[in-house]
Amino acid sequence: MIEITKTPIFTQEIYTFNLPNFKIYEEQIKQIVLVENNKAIHGIDTSPDLECNVKAKRTAWNSHKKYNILNKLSSDIAKYIEQIIKTENYDVPGIETINCWINWYGKGQNALPHNHRSTISAVLFVDVEDTDAVLMFHSDQNLVLHKKTDTHTNYSDIKTLKAHNGLVVCFDGSIFHSVTPNLSDHNRVTFAVNYTVHYPEPERNEY
Repeated sequence: MIEITKTPIFTQEIYTFNLPNFKIYEEQIKQIVLVENNKAIHGIDTSPDLECNVKAKRTAWNSHKKYNILNKLSSDIAKYIEQIIKTENYDVPGIETINCWINWYGKGQNALPHNHRSTISAVLFVDVEDTDAVLMFHSDQNLVLHKKTDTHTNYSDIKTLKAHNGLVVCFDGSIFHSVTPNLSDHNRVTFAVNYTVHYPEPERNEY
């Protein structure tokens, strides 16, 4: 017999926390949605023209540059993610906002499976408790081997997250995720933000 070593690989984790000053942002995000959802009245609509996997209304991808409060929110969330980075001892010296936007899902609207590529992503659940929609994470594995002795399958390629208002979930942006349809008459409102890892330029001595 030869010696065989078994090594677990490819584990992924997501992190969640309650945003401490959520109420400050909640009202202002709802106000932005109210304004942008009534273009005929207010004349403001930053939503992108191109379709994407989010089958709902949304603000512009660079909303942190259009709304100061969303720029501040992105920075606030980054501050807490940096605490996670430090606690978990990740090799990430700092993060910077790439883009952010607000989603609001009307009845029947959803988000198809997609990922945000090589980023650190976060979602703040603003108004979700009165809707039926659920955030789902998807494995991209096409084949899973099962042992003959297994009496039941303990593998699922989908993990669900039932969220509450004020919860932030952050995750590797390469993980596929989706949102089930909103079956209620209540808008489901979320805020999404992507970060890139920031490596400061090394100091150079001038001679």
